[in-house]
Amino acid sequence: METRANYAIVGLFTLLVMLSAFGFIYWMAKYGGGGETAPLIVRIPGSANGLSVGSPVRFNGIQYGVIRRLSIDPESPKFVIAMTEVQANTPIYTDTRAALEIQGLTGSAYIEMQGGTPTNDNILIRAMTDGRIAEITADPSSVTNLLATADDILNRANRVVGQIEGFVIDARGPLTETLKNTETFTGALRDNADGIDDFLKSVGNLSEVVKSVSGRIESALASAENLINAVDPEKIDRILANVDTATSEVAAASGNITQTLESFSEAANSLQTLASTAGASLEKVDTIIAGIDPAKAGQAIDDIAAASADARKALADARGVAETFSARTEDYDLIISDVKQMTSTLNAASTRVDGVLAKIDGFLGEGDASNLLADAEATLKSFRDVADSLNARIGPIADNLQRFSGSGLRDVEALVNDARRSIQRIERSISTIEQDPQRLIFGGDAVKQYDGRTRR
Repeated sequence: METRANYAIVGLFTLLVMLSAFGFIYWMAKYGGGGETAPLIVRIPGSANGLSVGSPVRFNGIQYGVIRRLSIDPESPKFVIAMTEVQANTPIYTDTRAALEIQGLTGSAYIEMQGGTPTNDNILIRAMTDGRIAEITADPSSVTNLLATADDILNRANRVVGQIEGFVIDARGPLTETLKNTETFTGALRDNADGIDDFLKSVGNLSEVVKSVSGRIESALASAENLINAVDPEKIDRILANVDTATSEVAAASGNITQTLESFSEAANSLQTLASTAGASLEKVDTIIAGIDPAKAGQAIDDIAAASADARKALADARGVAETFSARTEDYDLIISDVKQMTSTLNAASTRVDGVLAKIDGFLGEGDASNLLADAEATLKSFRDVADSLNARIGPIADNLQRFSGSGLRDVEALVNDARRSIQRIERSISTIEQDPQRLIFGGDAVKQYDGRTRR
């Protein structure tokens, strides 16, 4: 039985199968990769070496699309335009960053996107709403930059290697000579190992000596500092002020001393004259007394003898005081000279202290540093003793001088006046006895009258 075929039906069936296959392929291409896709233009600055059509577009390492076409940006030849298709739900925001990456050092290139803030606009959704294609600018890959600058790096490395070779060639001779000198030096050290040990021991001993000397120097400096601090500047000022005051008072009182001594001389002459007169008067008294009854005038004569003895003693005391002051004139001049000499000695000692302190630093490194410090310490101690002694003595000296120039002179003047008054009274008494001898016996200006015996 012969089979009869309907060619029209067979041809129609074949066309339907082919259309179904094309539709399935289209569906798979558009929706089979994860859903609806959207176009995205990626602008790549610089070279896009290693990137090709079909290279993946990834977001945080997950593939979300592929590159469909590569071209040069007609507006700026520095950029490469990569037309890609990505899933419409890809989270590409305005702050999402894209970069050209290399899969390994020898792998193919791909576009990597990452980051973004969900609160910002999604550029894919906004582009589909506006009816345009979304666009993003990628950052150049660090690996790409490294490969692009490899030639420059190699050239620089070549120049550096050439400079190193030139330096080695130039320094070969000095380095060789240095090595020879080092070998000679190490040989000398090896040959003199024993001497080096002795030298190191000597250095150790020297360090101990320096350490002990430094300790002594520190103690000496501390002692000197304590000594200097112990000298009170205000006390020195008071000492100098006291010396100045004492010398001023002595100078001011020198004229009074001269006048006082002259007065003492005049008083002594007057006392001598009075003594001569008193001697003559006493002779007259003796003559008168010879004619008087001893029994009645005994008591009166004893009184006159005692008074004359007191007068002679007063005259002798006054004469001694005058002679003492006359003999002590040189002592007063010596006291003033001593005060001036002590003042000059104090100034010279302060100058020596300044010189010693200025030279201490210069002599500390010499062998006699300890002796010098001891001498300086002794000198400073002597200076302090002199200052203390001067301060202790100037006050009493000034007080004594002031007391002598004040109350002492007044006491001497009072003594002389009392002596004059006593002599005048004695002279008046003797003159009265000479004129009226009966006064010595009966008393009064007239003869004493008796009324007789009183009767009861």
